[in-house]
Amino acid sequence: MKRYHSHQGRDIVLTGGSARDLEAGQFGVLAIDGGAGGWSVVHKGPGGDVMELNNEMHFETPEEALAFAKELIDMLAAS
Repeated sequence: MKRYHSHQGRDIVLTGGSARDLEAGQFGVLAIDGGAGGWSVVHKGPGGDVMELNNEMHFETPEEALAFAKELIDMLAAS
C-alpha cells in the first residue's frame, strides 16, 4: 500500500506509528506495534495537536483505517 493518499483535497499519510512526521492539517493512519496491534486514525491540527479519531477502536488493516479516514473527510466536507 502506498504511503501518501489524498481524498477531497485532504492529505492522508500512513506511518509506522508516530504522528511526529505529519504536517498540520494532515490525517494519519498509524500502525500500532508495527501493525500487530491494529491501525489508528489521527488528525494533526493547525497548532500541532494530534487527536485520535477512532475512539480507541482500532482497525485490523491499514485499508480499513484508510477507508474510515476517507469517510470522516466526506462527513467534514458535507457539513
